[in-house]
Amino acid sequence: MEARRSTSAVWEVAYHIVWCPKCRKTLPESALKTLRTSLYSIAEAREWSIKFIEVMPDHVHLFIEAPPTESPTGIVKVLKGTTAKVLFERHSALRTMFEHGHIWSPSYYLGTVGHVSAETVRRYIQEQRQRTVGRPRKDRISSPQQVEGSPCEKAS
Repeated sequence: MEARRSTSAVWEVAYHIVWCPKCRKTLPESALKTLRTSLYSIAEAREWSIKFIEVMPDHVHLFIEAPPTESPTGIVKVLKGTTAKVLFERHSALRTMFEHGHIWSPSYYLGTVGHVSAETVRRYIQEQRQRTVGRPRKDRISSPQQVEGSPCEKAS
């Protein structure tokens, strides 16, 4: 990561954000393409920088840089709220899959880059395609801290 500048600050703030649809339902391929495009559009409009992204059928991994004036919770609310609206507008079939107009689970994971290196987060996100869809099992990597070579990995 490279330090960014504004009129009053120099900063390096990045987040690893993960969220999933309600009940871990899988989204259709066409909706995944819309979701990816929508995330890039939101980031561009807000002057955020998406470093790495992996849109899976049942969850989203995002490594994003944002100015320190943006709260992490605010970033998540904008991303989840705007993408839900866009997905429902462009994919009406999703309305039957998700009752009451709620596509995303209210929970999410948020990690700041610093407790693990940016390289570890990047590798973790890239390795998501090799994982099977579904909830993490004990024998499966479920967080960047478990990636081999992570500074947080416990010595055996």
